[in-house]
Amino acid sequence: MRIKNCGKKSRGFTLLEVMIAVAILAIGFVVLLQAHITNLKMAAHLQLRTKAILLAEKKMAEIESGKTRNAGSRNGGFGELFPEFCWEESITPVTGDSALKADFLRVQVVVSWKEGSRKENVKFVTYLVE
Repeated sequence: MRIKNCGKKSRGFTLLEVMIAVAILAIGFVVLLQAHITNLKMAAHLQLRTKAILLAEKKMAEIESGKTRNAGSRNGGFGELFPEFCWEESITPVTGDSALKADFLRVQVVVSWKEGSRKENVKFVTYLVE
């Protein structure tokens, strides 16, 4: 026995509609994946930058405490704990205004590291009274 459709067409998805839906989903997935990869790269960069800032603050604190206050330039590394970072300090005398009757030291600390093919750095500058 044959059942009639009573003039109604059978509803369903054509192959073309399914292919278009899959293509739209694939494009959306690729965009989300790219955003996630960019987010991971930015997080890694910010982690290195935060370490560099903390290392620069540590070096500046050593200078301010008087451990190394001799005028001149020096550079070095942070040892085995942070082998990817290196520092450079520059201490130069600045003659103060005669009204102030004080001499100052301009202290600059630069911490640098290599990230991919780029060389990144952070720079701190302060002035100390001699």
